[in-house]
Amino acid sequence: MMFKTLTKFRYWIVLFLVFLFLRIPSLFEPYWYGDEGIYLVLGQAIRKGVVLYSQIHDNKPPSLYYLAAFSQTVFGFRLLLMVFMIPTIYFFYRLSQKFFSIKVSKIATFIFLILTSIPLFEGNIANAEVFMLLPTIIGILLLIKPKPRFNKIIISGLLLGLAFTIKIPVAIEFAFLCVWIFIDDLTSLKKVFLNIKNIIFFAVAFLIPIILWGVYFYIKNAFKPFLVASLLQNFGYISSWSTGTQTSSPASGGIIIRFVILLIAWVLIYLLKTKKIISSNFSFLLFWFSATIFGVLLSGRPYPHYLIQALPPLVLIIVQVFNPKDKKNQLLSLFSLFFFALVIFKFKFYFYPVFKYYNNFYSYYLGKKSTVDYQNSFGPQVSNVYKISDFIKSNTDPKDKIFIWGDEPYIYALSKRLPSSKYTVAYHIVDFNGYQLTMDKIKTDLPKFVIYYPMSGRSFPSLDLFLKNYYYVTEAIGNATIFKLR
Repeated sequence: MMFKTLTKFRYWIVLFLVFLFLRIPSLFEPYWYGDEGIYLVLGQAIRKGVVLYSQIHDNKPPSLYYLAAFSQTVFGFRLLLMVFMIPTIYFFYRLSQKFFSIKVSKIATFIFLILTSIPLFEGNIANAEVFMLLPTIIGILLLIKPKPRFNKIIISGLLLGLAFTIKIPVAIEFAFLCVWIFIDDLTSLKKVFLNIKNIIFFAVAFLIPIILWGVYFYIKNAFKPFLVASLLQNFGYISSWSTGTQTSSPASGGIIIRFVILLIAWVLIYLLKTKKIISSNFSFLLFWFSATIFGVLLSGRPYPHYLIQALPPLVLIIVQVFNPKDKKNQLLSLFSLFFFALVIFKFKFYFYPVFKYYNNFYSYYLGKKSTVDYQNSFGPQVSNVYKISDFIKSNTDPKDKIFIWGDEPYIYALSKRLPSSKYTVAYHIVDFNGYQLTMDKIKTDLPKFVIYYPMSGRSFPSLDLFLKNYYYVTEAIGNATIFKLR
């Protein structure tokens, strides 16, 4: 009986074992990834009663920081991500069955599991793009034919809205689904009006999670900082990579040209659909894929984790290439993959090594590599960050605040000490011209220690003068100088 059960579920057992093999190393990585450090610092601040956005800053929607607050550590954050990915993979399997047979769906799911787990696209990092996959995939699954019922449209909107409160680029998938709801069936005026009604309710449902967060921050007297930091500030962020400033217009980052290209692509796909050159399901896939590419390129940054948003439709298109039932679909799939490769080349996306990553972990696990060597394999200063954090923890009380002039937010998280500034990294102070605000907070809170990293092209004269007058050098670890209050 046991053997029959194992045989029946052998695919899922193998899948789960591969999942564990690929994911477990991520649980034991040191504190090294900058964005993850920021999330954990803000999570720590939330647990200590600090109000997000008004008293401590980052420029993403709030849900991710509360997930970090729940997780508390890198291990906890990665474990939570691992738990999230189990239903994500299952619902991707369910989604793939809308396009392919069970056998092909199993192949697609296996590819999806690998690409979302390995470090190539930073699937091992607790980034917003990975967390938002689950609500996005379920939301899209609910809207695919057979024609969704009204309640499914509402639930789908809520899920897409939840994903939006994790990362803003999912808005383009919401826009795509609005377009799809409208164009999928235009055979009569009655159906056109029904489609419009469905879009309205879908949009209202999408806004509910955002509105609820707005009410929460209004109660906390932080509605304006929430609105500016998590939503409006992102318009400047979209163009800041290409223009070097957070205050420029999004249009200067090339987003309008990319949006025009997206609209042209959608029109062409729609024409292919209406002429019945391609099936409705395959046109859905192409609509979705082109939308995610636009989402990936919103800021023009070449970070590999941005590509995770495109992985669900990308994997389905990859599988379609090897599905010989329809030559037209194969040809268009190949063209889509070529375009995707062109995007990667044009925007110079970089990637992390895969085999080196696993060899590194299992060498450490088997005792062939020391802890310091393992830590420094993620960056030459990682072990020094741990030393600095231990020093701070040993020489301060839990209520003491510190300040770091540098881009090493994980020192706050490791030492379990809050920053005296609203900003957790130097590049935020530079990007948002927060020098005066930071100095005002430092003068008010008088951090017991200041960890100072020399950075080319980033001067902070008022901080230098303040340190000279009120602090003295007590320690130097790596390239960091630690100042102590006199």
